[in-house]
Order: sequence, then C-alpha cells, then structure tokens
Amino acid sequence: MRRRLALVLALAAAVALAACGGGTGGDGVDYEAVDLVTGEEVSVADLAGRPALLVSWATWCTECDEVLAGLQEFAESPAADGVEVVAVNLDASDAGGAVEAKVDEHDLTTTLWRDRRNEFKRAFGALGVPTTVVLDRDGAVTATFPGAVDLTGEEVTAALAAARGDGSS
Repeated sequence: MRRRLALVLALAAAVALAACGGGTGGDGVDYEAVDLVTGEEVSVADLAGRPALLVSWATWCTECDEVLAGLQEFAESPAADGVEVVAVNLDASDAGGAVEAKVDEHDLTTTLWRDRRNEFKRAFGALGVPTTVVLDRDGAVTATFPGAVDLTGEEVTAALAAARGDGSS
C-alpha cells in the first residue's frame, strides 16, 4: 500500500511539474548537459526514441553512493532493456578527479553527463541529490523519485513500464 501511494504521488508530481512549465512547451523536457567522456554538449533530445532513466549525483553525497553502487548492475539487467541509463553528475566545483574516482569506484559504463550549473534542478524540479527521473521515448517525464531509490523496486519498475508505453516491466 505504501509503495503504491509513493508511486501515485511521484506520478502526480511529474504531471504537476509538466503542467508548471518544466518542459519546452511540447511533450519533452528541455535539458542540456555535457557528456563526461567526450566533453560535447548533450540533451534529452539526444535520447529521443527510447525511454531514459536519469540519476543525478554528486561526489560528496553519501545517498548517491547507495544509488551508484547498483546503477551499473541495473543498467545491465533485463529491467533496463530498451532504456537509456544516464548518470548525471551535479558537482559545481572543478571536482574532475573526484568525479572520475566515483565513476571508477562504481565501475560505471552507463552514459555519463556533467551539469555544473545544476540545470537538472530547474528541468526536473529536483530538490536535491540523488534524484531519479524516468522519461518516456518523447522525453516527457513519467516519474521523479527523490533520494536513494531501489532501481529494481516496484515504483521504478512501474514507471519504466509506463515510459515504455507497452506494459512491459
């Protein structure tokens, strides 16, 4: 019951966020960052055509470590089939070495973005890190989860099914 209530609240928050102008005026959210590996500008528009799960994190955040610890395993699991998994670092400072150390510590090979200005907060209404956001194939937010979440839990699984639009989990 508690998990269902959390899912309903998360979906309601996503709908409210979209209604409050969190997007571009279309279905998708306007959000840009920098690819951590290539240094090139990237955006959620680059993810178009497939659902995505974005997880914000910072090097100083202990809750983020909980999420990052299982992120790569989740990305390689059947639960993430057809989903682009993106870890978005929000460190404002020049923490390049610390960011790379965290990526190495958690063996992350998922898509890695960097957002030094924390535009993530504006785009998704995030109150802090970590925040997990699920986008559908059009880039519209289907769910937002503040804090450390179980990526294989019922709420995230349901949100990913909704993002896929095919009822799969």
